[in-house]
Amino acid sequence: MSKKILLIGGTGFIGKTVLDKLLHLTSYQIRILSRSKHKSTDSRIEYFQGDLLNLNDLIAAVKGVDIVIQSAQFKGHPVERPWLGAEYTYLGFDAKATQNTVKAIEYSQVTNNIKQYIYLSGAGSGDNFKNTSSKQYNWTKAKQIAESSIKDSGIPFTIFRPSWVYGKGDQSMSKFILFAKYLPVFPVIGDGKAPVNPVCVEDLAQMIINSLENQEVQNKIIEIGSLPEMNMKQVAQIVLKSVGASHKPIICHPKPLMKLAGIFAQFIPFSPISPNSVEFLTMDVHLQNLKEEILGVKIKSLESGLQESGLI
Repeated sequence: MSKKILLIGGTGFIGKTVLDKLLHLTSYQIRILSRSKHKSTDSRIEYFQGDLLNLNDLIAAVKGVDIVIQSAQFKGHPVERPWLGAEYTYLGFDAKATQNTVKAIEYSQVTNNIKQYIYLSGAGSGDNFKNTSSKQYNWTKAKQIAESSIKDSGIPFTIFRPSWVYGKGDQSMSKFILFAKYLPVFPVIGDGKAPVNPVCVEDLAQMIINSLENQEVQNKIIEIGSLPEMNMKQVAQIVLKSVGASHKPIICHPKPLMKLAGIFAQFIPFSPISPNSVEFLTMDVHLQNLKEEILGVKIKSLESGLQESGLI
């Protein structure tokens, strides 16, 4: 009898890639939680309409499930828009949705049936984050609350903390590619020294697949990122080189100026910038104990990842 996976965020950027890889496995049925109605032509996929912030929806969604994979993010991330509702913030969505999922599992009395809770957290939610300003970094607070909810539940877990995840259909690297191709200069927020370890979404998704029912990663937190560590200015140089635009200058915009611009820009629909998103994009996060190969997956360099993901 095949086991059932609840994939939360299965219609999003990372979730879609995870789903594609899950479909290569014959031993799992897949239930995808989505706010919108979807129909599937694959008998192994069941779309379940529900809201992560609605506990009753989650109680129904977790019934009969063996594994939970959570890879959901609020619309517009990393720009929070609290005036539109709590679901447009890190604490109101990331933290609350995870707490609700854990509660739903407990209320449904299926805690012992869940063999694994795989959660997509992020770099910076651990002790490797230098700046601990709770006012500026709702993202870190939300991820820490979410992680604690899972760890304290007693459910076997695997938590991934990836650095910047990129790939076709993302909301960040795709913009970098457009900047490199069509702008006369390449803009970078801050001084360009913010550390980052970009990881291709294909690599991350395969690690998630390889972690399924893997006792070696039970109750483990795994940090993921490419080596060596680089900064945003180096990322810009690689992107420019990849599109044949190495001659274009990289212009660093002072963080205070960008935060000021974000005060007004955040109210524009689909704006990529706000004061808090500037802080998010310039976080001083140094990942520890990174490995070139994790769960049988050799992490691609940024140059290779850009080519193989189809971004350029």
